[in-house]
Amino acid sequence: MNVSQVDKVIQTLKNNCYNLQLEKNQNQSFQNTFCEAVFDGYFCWPFTKAGELAIQPCSNDLLKSIKKGLASRQCTENGTWFIPENYTEPWSNLTECGSFYIETGATELPPTLNPIYSQWLPVMKNISYFGYAISIVSLVTALCILINIQRLHCPRNKLHINLFTSFVMRCFMSILKDGLFVSGTALVYETEYIDGEPKFLKDMKYSWVCKAIISIRWYFVLSNFMLMLMEGMYLHNLMFLNLFSDNHGVRIYCLLGWGVPVLFIIPWIVLRILYEDVLCWTQKENLYISLFIDLPIGITIVINFLLFLIIVRVLIVKLNNACIQQRRIKYRKLLKATLILIPLFGVPYSFSLLMSFYITKSHILEVVWLFFDQTFTAFQGLFAALVYCLLNNEVQMELKRKYSSMKDRTDKEFRRSRTISNTQQFILQANDDSPENVQNIENDKHNPEEIVLTKEHNCYF
Repeated sequence: MNVSQVDKVIQTLKNNCYNLQLEKNQNQSFQNTFCEAVFDGYFCWPFTKAGELAIQPCSNDLLKSIKKGLASRQCTENGTWFIPENYTEPWSNLTECGSFYIETGATELPPTLNPIYSQWLPVMKNISYFGYAISIVSLVTALCILINIQRLHCPRNKLHINLFTSFVMRCFMSILKDGLFVSGTALVYETEYIDGEPKFLKDMKYSWVCKAIISIRWYFVLSNFMLMLMEGMYLHNLMFLNLFSDNHGVRIYCLLGWGVPVLFIIPWIVLRILYEDVLCWTQKENLYISLFIDLPIGITIVINFLLFLIIVRVLIVKLNNACIQQRRIKYRKLLKATLILIPLFGVPYSFSLLMSFYITKSHILEVVWLFFDQTFTAFQGLFAALVYCLLNNEVQMELKRKYSSMKDRTDKEFRRSRTISNTQQFILQANDDSPENVQNIENDKHNPEEIVLTKEHNCYF
């Protein structure tokens, strides 16, 4: 419900109260002192005898309270409504009522789900949690490898590092949102419960914390899609144009990947504040405002899919022209190259985008679409980390070289420490002051060569 509808309901309550006042004014005989009937913005308080407490339920026909309590208003002995200290207006005691909502739809309850949703949504959520967690672990591992091994610092891998970082942040923000938000709508401490069920009030002012979390999450989602597009453009330009392929060129792709989403997320935040500042910005009601998120994502998906088709076509032409006699080997190479490109270009998003136009026709189709989309989104980071780092031959060779180098260094340190230990053993023996050793040294003074040989003998054994 928008602001004008809420105002209309409040105005209706006010008019009903005014009509009630007129009716009672005509029938009331004022022999005693009374407080005037008044509308306080929530309730219509009738004429009340001086010194009495006016009481009414917190809910009425149009205005509902989340708690089943009573509202009260004190009429003083002199016939005026009670005004507490430091207040300028009469005060109504609404402490037992909690928050209010309009019966005609000002609240959002978790919708009643179709049985097929109730059956599969928990499964999809658990799969998503597992996918996000394993993706973060694999991506962080890949980042540590690419950053710490100097020989892997090439322009292509620098772009991969930025893409992996966006995957990590996207996965992290998705887990954070699901962990902090109730039903994906509002933070725990901002959620009211009725009979154990969460109720979200659209006319309630939610904190900037939850809105900041949603805004940051959407920024990383946009950055992730934009960096996938930059990866596709980099590979395309490298094959056809040789444009921006050096280190300075990669910086341009990285700046565009992180910077372009800002041009969409800032206007989206401003428009949400001005025109759709409801709940925690977790719902999309205004189509034009949501286009600032959906449109750039859709454009990147379409462009990436076209780049994918162009590059696969070039691979087919090159394999046909190559001197490969066996058709099976040729198809195997083509299949391997295509599978490597799929997670980089986010090709399944193209099919997900196409399916999204038909999901309203069938609940089963919508569940299939959700399962496909959420599963790929959760595991895409894992696929990217495996294909472009952990299972890459170049990376594995560098890891083996690093391991061999560390092993050789450890062996050298061990041999060196063993030599030092033996040397110290000789020194202790040479400095032994026992009478037998002193007598032997005195007897061997006339044969220095034998003494030298004895020392050498003690150093190595």
